[in-house]
Amino acid sequence: MQDVVKTNPQGQRRRRRRRRGNMSLYYLMLFVATVIILYVLSRTVFFKAENYEISGNSRYTEYEILSAAGLSDSENLYNIDLSATEAKIKKTLIYIDDVAVSRQLPGTIVIEITEAEEFACCQYEGNRYAVISRNGRLLQTEQAEPDEELLQIYGLDLIDVSLGDEFTSSDENKKSIIMNLLDVIDDICPGKIDYIDITDRTDITMSYDNGRITIDFGSSLDYEYKMRYLITIIEANLDADASGELIYISSSSGVSFIPDEGLEELEQSKDKIENMTETETEGTEETEETSATE
Repeated sequence: MQDVVKTNPQGQRRRRRRRRGNMSLYYLMLFVATVIILYVLSRTVFFKAENYEISGNSRYTEYEILSAAGLSDSENLYNIDLSATEAKIKKTLIYIDDVAVSRQLPGTIVIEITEAEEFACCQYEGNRYAVISRNGRLLQTEQAEPDEELLQIYGLDLIDVSLGDEFTSSDENKKSIIMNLLDVIDDICPGKIDYIDITDRTDITMSYDNGRITIDFGSSLDYEYKMRYLITIIEANLDADASGELIYISSSSGVSFIPDEGLEELEQSKDKIENMTETETEGTEETEETSATE
């Protein structure tokens, strides 16, 4: 007679679940350990910076750029803070307008340089001049004389002038106005404007084609429309050698052009009127003195 062995199905199922649970925990721990090991290896052994690809540079050498960035051979790609590296390069090398640093696996750091070009000369604090790039980066300060080969900007009211910084104005509206105007000028008539005077931002003036035409632009309201309209008038309606003053009146009234000859006559008329006014004033004063004496 055989013994009957009693089994407990529920207990067997619990044991199987525990074994599966233990295996799941084991695999999870193995996965975590693998991730940690790979992370450590990626930061120490793998992905060494063996090559540096630098483009867009002509003013600065590769050595100067890498020194400014604080980069060295065999540095781990993922230990390099890309944003901090870009900031270091821009802060140290004044004539770099923009820089982009990126990783290229397995072992290359790519540095793309946009060098700054001297674009405009800004008068500030009396007879001091600063040179800025097209993006507004201060490239030179404390200049005693303006660089006449550059666009001249007057009345910008620069403050906190420091090499390498973006220029700031005591009137933030002037900064936005001038940058907007430069965008439009680049699009419509690049290289044709010689100076911009924004001393009074409601009465902006500028010079076109080496001083041939003075433009009374008025305020910055509808600046893009006004600039396109004024340049169209100059190029399509005025003689190629015409010189004088072009005054924007309004969108409904259009513009008025006074040639140099007319300006001279106008100045002479103003002088005559002023002289007559002075003579009349003197005569009135003499009459009043005589009356007082009597």
